[in-house]
Amino acid sequence: MVYPMGYMWVYRQNPDLHPILALVQAGYAVVGFDQTGHGSRTGEFKTFYDRFPHWSRLGRMVADTRAVIDALQTEGMVDPNRIYLYGYSMGGMVALHTAALDPRVKGVVSICGFTPMRTDTARTGTGGLVRYSVDLPLLPRLGLFTGHEAQLPYDYNELMAAIAPRPVYVLQPLLDRDDSPADVKTAVDQARKVYSLYSATDQLVLDEPWDYNRLPEATQGRIIKWMGDHMH
Repeated sequence: MVYPMGYMWVYRQNPDLHPILALVQAGYAVVGFDQTGHGSRTGEFKTFYDRFPHWSRLGRMVADTRAVIDALQTEGMVDPNRIYLYGYSMGGMVALHTAALDPRVKGVVSICGFTPMRTDTARTGTGGLVRYSVDLPLLPRLGLFTGHEAQLPYDYNELMAAIAPRPVYVLQPLLDRDDSPADVKTAVDQARKVYSLYSATDQLVLDEPWDYNRLPEATQGRIIKWMGDHMH
């Protein structure tokens, strides 16, 4: 997901294959949609909190994703027991939140999707909680924890643990300037302890290429191969 353009064709990593087409060529039925405030829905950004003062844009994105799952449940060409979420950047964040809340999601691929929030302080250089509470803003109430990040009631290690033992693939490039790779690794290691209770540690994988925040064709191929081996 690229903001604010959404799923425009210029999103492709030229000359690499568009990720949607890569999934289709691998045999997957794909639904791609613009989240609120992006692409064809850019106009929703300006008035969102005027219309929904007690909601959040992240909450709306999760609700929209679950509505797509509702629709897929009635689609004859889709196996309702094999619905997966594949998200890049903010889409990876939305995918993890949705899967933690909705057991109909049978697996997740999160690409450059998060950095743990409790360690995402102003000193990390990644923007801290302000980017989610003020700059975007996806979840305004996160701003209440600025300077008190350790007191956050949940974080991504707990989201992944809530998804266990369903398969989760986390891609975190080591040169990503928007996230903290070391903290992402710690979160995955913590969640893996819960996966071990299910004897399913192989269902949670962390891929750490020596690369920056992008999705080249070689990386897509690696992800799709893992999906074929683990998402049945």
